[in-house]
Amino acid sequence: MPLRSPDLAIQARLSQLFADVEGLQSVRAQVHGGVVRLTGSVLTAADADRALDLAQRIEGVVSVESELATEHRVSRRLEPLVQRVQSLMETSLSFVPLLIIAALAFFSCWYAGRWVTGRTRLFRRLTPNAFIEALVEQLVRLAFIVLGLVVALSILGATALLGSILGAAGLIGLAVGFAVRDTIENYLAGVMLSIRQPFAPNDHVVIEGFDGQITRLTSRVTVITTGDGNEVQIPNATVYKANIVNFSRTPERRFDFELPLDYRSDVSCALALALGAVKSIDGVLADPAPAAMIDRAQDHALIMKVFAWVDQTASDLGKAKSEAIRRVKQSLEEAKVPLAAPVWNVRYLGRLTAEDEAASTTPAKEDIEAIADTSADHTLKRKVDQIRQEGGAEDLLDPPSKTGGQTSQATAA
Repeated sequence: MPLRSPDLAIQARLSQLFADVEGLQSVRAQVHGGVVRLTGSVLTAADADRALDLAQRIEGVVSVESELATEHRVSRRLEPLVQRVQSLMETSLSFVPLLIIAALAFFSCWYAGRWVTGRTRLFRRLTPNAFIEALVEQLVRLAFIVLGLVVALSILGATALLGSILGAAGLIGLAVGFAVRDTIENYLAGVMLSIRQPFAPNDHVVIEGFDGQITRLTSRVTVITTGDGNEVQIPNATVYKANIVNFSRTPERRFDFELPLDYRSDVSCALALALGAVKSIDGVLADPAPAAMIDRAQDHALIMKVFAWVDQTASDLGKAKSEAIRRVKQSLEEAKVPLAAPVWNVRYLGRLTAEDEAASTTPAKEDIEAIADTSADHTLKRKVDQIRQEGGAEDLLDPPSKTGGQTSQATAA
């Protein structure tokens, strides 16, 4: 039966569609009176459904009958895969020159970063210490790596991929930042302390109530060795926000003490004797000069306050203060200037026996000389130096300076 013109148009249209759609090239369409009959073979049932769907969408089709067979031959089933592999290989081979150029651009930037960071003299001039120098070198090297990655992806036409990578890295960094917030805060505080250097190794400081000498500054904690030899680790974030009392910024440091004078005492004589006694001590500085004054009056006594300065690099503050108290008391007693004593209710039980009186002995001469010794005590300094020389741990502090010091307060926040 000859085909009518609409049937021919439908058949031609379906033949063209099946020829253009991958996997349907073997499908044949016959049309009689608007009824489409599909014959041939396809690789999968999905291809058969797709051919049926295309035929039903053509205008003028009344019904579609499918007589399509699914192909099971191995060679026929593997043919599309082989074609895709061949196409991929051809595309890859054409992509190789661009890939080589992109790789060369990336490694050139990477090598340039290594060359720049290898110029240590430049970074030493630009940075205050070795830790900041290493940090800046890492940042410069990372900047060159990112530059190389951007150039390489631009050559490959994959800049959109870079945006996705940076976006994902930002989200991951944000999540990690919340998880290790304290660690990051301590690290950044360590960087700021390393730049500002509010203290040096062996400096005598008070931080958050901890009194001792600075041993080491790491990226996480500040290490202090206390006077009794214990090690205290304070988080850098706490140190950065704290009020830091540094007793070693200048070599001079002042000490003071009080003695109660009886109201019957000659105040002028007592003050003069105290000044003379303090001035006679080795290690007490003449400039700034010692001072003595009546600080206040109490019910049972006039409170005399004595001030003096010592050089911490040559004298020990505690020893000098102890010797000053001893000599002032001795001078007052020799001059018969009475010291006030608080009033106590004493219950008298009896006289001392001869054995009790004999128990009081005269101290040895070397012990008396040791009391008068005001030289600097370097015991804790030797301990700190030993800990630092043992090595193994990072240290963000500059080497200690040769100046010691006066009490000074610096806010590290």
